[in-house]
Amino acid sequence: MGLSERQRMEILILLRCDDKIRSQAEVCALFNAKYPENQISQGTASKIFHKFEEHGTVHDLPRTGRARALNEEKKLDISLELLENPHTSTVSLARNHDAPRTTIRRFLKQEKYHPYKILILTKARPRNQTIF
Repeated sequence: MGLSERQRMEILILLRCDDKIRSQAEVCALFNAKYPENQISQGTASKIFHKFEEHGTVHDLPRTGRARALNEEKKLDISLELLENPHTSTVSLARNHDAPRTTIRRFLKQEKYHPYKILILTKARPRNQTIF
């Protein structure tokens, strides 16, 4: 599990607290004592410090590469459309949400959506009831 932005800022504060420069080993020891579930190494403290020096932030930077075809909003819209009409085709879903058909199919597979599987529900009858 990654560190939260608050924890990253806390590491920076520990490094430069009260005009006293601490070593990364001291910062790691202090941080690990405070957060035993999130153990960090000196390399982590170093990376956070250099990221702040270079970019001026501890926020996650945008990733390179092509943006995802389906963001969370589109996924929700697709799910709602399928709830309204479970027999909607992937072609029409792709057309309605401006996404590739294969991406729609991959999303449906990840969500384990199988509209073609028939679920037979039977009522259980009491054991002492006889059928004539």
